Amino acid sequence: MTSADDRPLLRVLLVDDEPLIRSGFRYVLSADPGIEIVGEAGDGAAAIELVRRHAPDVVLMDVRMPGMGGVEATAAILAQSSARVLAMTSIDSEDQLLRMLEAGASGYLLKDEAPARIVEAVRRTADGDAVMSSPSVRQLIRRAVESDAGAARRAAAALVAALTERERQVAEGVARGETNQQIGAALHISAGTVKTHLEQVFVKLGARNRVQVGVTLERSGLASGRF
Repeated sequence: MTSADDRPLLRVLLVDDEPLIRSGFRYVLSADPGIEIVGEAGDGAAAIELVRRHAPDVVLMDVRMPGMGGVEATAAILAQSSARVLAMTSIDSEDQLLRMLEAGASGYLLKDEAPARIVEAVRRTADGDAVMSSPSVRQLIRRAVESDAGAARRAAAALVAALTERERQVAEGVARGETNQQIGAALHISAGTVKTHLEQVFVKLGARNRVQVGVTLERSGLASGRF
């Protein structure tokens, strides 16, 4: 199916153990003619099955659910599909956020965001952007590397050393929390070129999202003093 402007419909799966929350997100997202809700799930196990059945582009995933929670479900979904996961929660917790991002979620959204912000976040997630309600990307990166062992640092340094100079510049911009547009402006290249370099950075660093890129760069120690 296609939307009114002939773009393919953006297929979204809603995952939350509270039916009222799912209804609210369904109402907000269905108001956009370019978005199709392909299913709803009340726990992580059901979400995995629905991803297999409906192949959504984006999964809005609650963090805390009975049975299989969001972290485990996110890891399983990303291991078997090309869907992107946007984490949702009513509690702004750095620990929860880090666990979801380490599992591969593309971003993190508080449930009380304005409707327009929710729609924007889903579309940005589908486009491969990082969506963060709070805290900042830099805070998360610092938190993630606080207790790293030496072996982890050496492994990260080896990965970063494999980047080209331009790829490293792009990775440093990502670690500062900059958008592709901001990175491109600083490097005098287009946002599309930044995206191309970033795709290679993801592959070389084995990263699923922008925060993981920043964590690897900071963990390596090669970027010290640059931020």
